[in-house]
Amino acid sequence: MTAERHEAIRTVCPFRLVVDEDLDQLSQEITMSGAAAGSVLFEEGDPADGVAAILEGNFEVLKQGRVLATLGPGAVVGELSVFLPAAVRTATVRAISPVRTVRWRADDVLTRLARHERLATAIVADMAFVLAERLDRRTQDVISLLQAAGSRLPVSELERYRSRAAD
Repeated sequence: MTAERHEAIRTVCPFRLVVDEDLDQLSQEITMSGAAAGSVLFEEGDPADGVAAILEGNFEVLKQGRVLATLGPGAVVGELSVFLPAAVRTATVRAISPVRTVRWRADDVLTRLARHERLATAIVADMAFVLAERLDRRTQDVISLLQAAGSRLPVSELERYRSRAAD
């Protein structure tokens, strides 16, 4: 692994916790690529096949054509694919400038955990922080929506939301 590549991947989630001794194995498991503005990294509804970290440039995240967020260097997308083997992409991720990314495939994570436990554990542990942060933001969004709805939201609707959350 070149020094430039090593430094680039160690600055972004999910690779910040990888120890030096595992960098050669990591190099075999990742791909680095660039794309032009307008290029689509992930399409909503496609099978989820891995996680990507943004090294350079910016992406917009779209759900049904609506921009939900703009992400830049250091952001990670597609992390659910590592934890949910049958996951599909929940949004489209499109470059709004020239970009460079590093991707880690999500196939056969359990076997890779057994074979390269320290490396896979470091990657998964780093993503856990991202997932916890996103879960907290979504929880706060739901609380805000429920507070805004107040008594205008029928109890039957609240029960419907609760039952979906339990599934």
